[in-house]
Amino acid sequence: MKLCKFNGVSIYKVATLCLFLFLLLNPVAQGQEISVTATVDKNRLSLEDVLQLSIVIQGTQNTPPPELPSLPDFRVVSAGTSSSTQYINTQRSVSITYNYRLTPMNTGTFVIGPTRVRANGKTYATQPITIAVQNEAQKPSNQETTGNKNAFVVTTLSSKKAYVGEQLVYTFRLFHRVDAKNLNLRLPFDKTRFHKEELGEPKTYIKINNGLQYHVQELSLALFPLKKGLHEIPSAMIELDLFHPMKNRSRRDPFSQFFGQRTQAEHKVLRSQSLSIEVLPLPDGAPEGFENIIGQFNISAELGKNDLEVGDTTTLTLTVSGKGNVQDIIFDEPDLKSYFKIYPDKPEFHQTVQNNQIMGEKVFKFALVPLEAGSRTLPKFSLAFFDPGKAQYRVAQTQPISLNIKPSAAKEELNLVQSRQQNAQAPEIEILGRDIFPIYTELDKFQNTRSHSPAFLATRFGSPVLLFFISAFIIKRQRRMKHDVAFYRRRNAYKNATRRLKKMSEHSDPSAPKEFGRELSEILREYVGNKLNLQGKAITAEEVETRLKEADYESAEVTRKLLERCETLQFAPTTRGNTKELLRESENLIKLLEKQS
Repeated sequence: MKLCKFNGVSIYKVATLCLFLFLLLNPVAQGQEISVTATVDKNRLSLEDVLQLSIVIQGTQNTPPPELPSLPDFRVVSAGTSSSTQYINTQRSVSITYNYRLTPMNTGTFVIGPTRVRANGKTYATQPITIAVQNEAQKPSNQETTGNKNAFVVTTLSSKKAYVGEQLVYTFRLFHRVDAKNLNLRLPFDKTRFHKEELGEPKTYIKINNGLQYHVQELSLALFPLKKGLHEIPSAMIELDLFHPMKNRSRRDPFSQFFGQRTQAEHKVLRSQSLSIEVLPLPDGAPEGFENIIGQFNISAELGKNDLEVGDTTTLTLTVSGKGNVQDIIFDEPDLKSYFKIYPDKPEFHQTVQNNQIMGEKVFKFALVPLEAGSRTLPKFSLAFFDPGKAQYRVAQTQPISLNIKPSAAKEELNLVQSRQQNAQAPEIEILGRDIFPIYTELDKFQNTRSHSPAFLATRFGSPVLLFFISAFIIKRQRRMKHDVAFYRRRNAYKNATRRLKKMSEHSDPSAPKEFGRELSEILREYVGNKLNLQGKAITAEEVETRLKEADYESAEVTRKLLERCETLQFAPTTRGNTKELLRESENLIKLLEKQS
């Protein structure tokens, strides 16, 4: 049998090629069954490790978040979602994965119960997973010897005993031999038992520990016990990513000099040991005027000038400095009202940190105005406090200050109102000038001038007000368009989308359906992103539907179906003559969404 040829190619080959393209471009539409599975990256870990839990939903991407079981022994943090669309043997399969990061809080064997997912009116459940959490033995923190670990933490307290209100120094140190990034530190202090204050910025230095060089990051805090008794400071916890250098397969890697050494990230959770402290009550025998001031303080008094006159002003300055709760010190007005007028000023407080000790200075100023002449002596000013270093109460006092008040040297002159002299002659009336307009004295000289209509007056006087409000509205709108990114995107979403659709209708190539579907899908996603102020265009059709429903758009489902048709045209272009129809549907959909916004 002789086969015909067309332009030198046999019809048999042409038919075979057409059949292959038909099977390739026409995927078989089969319903994919929904299945839900739960996986973990490890089932045995320590308190320093983090468990990665993944819930994989096959067959759909339009489901609510999974319902996790109760996990009281783990701290659960969402690690994001990822979706997948694949075409294998002309069949389309979709899936979505919900990732969670589980940090163990206790040791033991735990069971992660079934996770439930609701889809298409049914409830799917995963299989339970058994997890074993082991405790890594740690040596005492004061020795700072933890073998050859790449990273560990140490916490210390300046003293194991302290009085109520005495300052303690709590120090947290992170030792690491490899790069450490994304640090998240948690210090679980009980606010009812301790008052906490910062002691400056963290320090960074290098320390040799048991022959190994470590980078150390140190953070110090000041703790003030509030209640007596034996208290426990729980262990501090820090989450971080450690970047371990990877060994190159070849020592002569030509790209290592350009890209540096490759690293592998490891997420870790490091915990310190808990600390115990005994808080002692203050002893009995507190002096008069004691107001729970704890520390070591000095007090001084200074007068602006000692010689002054009645009615003059001088300033009394009291300065308290030392170590402890200086900010809590209060001085009332001195009892001198029978001799002075007193005007107190607002106290000034300055705090510094020296050798991890809070030092402070508080200055009190009083303006004194003497009322009577004579010699006066200002009394002593006292400050009672408890010195924890000597374990005893102390009273700091100022020295008495003498001042000499003289009578006022300035005499006040009494100004009396005196009557005008009788012989004073009244000034004669003098004509300085005449008005250029005549003064009319007869009523018939006055005539009514032409009056304007109320509409004319309203327009004349109301137009500036109207122009003012119009200008204010335009300026406010321009400023908002310039600074409010969400408002700018929302206002220009419809204009940008219609302009791109018009450009597509004029320059699109019907013979390139893949490019047509890609660009049309991008326009629709960009429009939805601008209206809802979403970042990025890589969102699935199901996510677009969910976001539109959350924003109360009635055409959310229609939008999802149209995006799925664009994806089908992009990944499996079965037909070539429906591009104009799809473009027209997209234009109508954007108009409909604009009305619903």
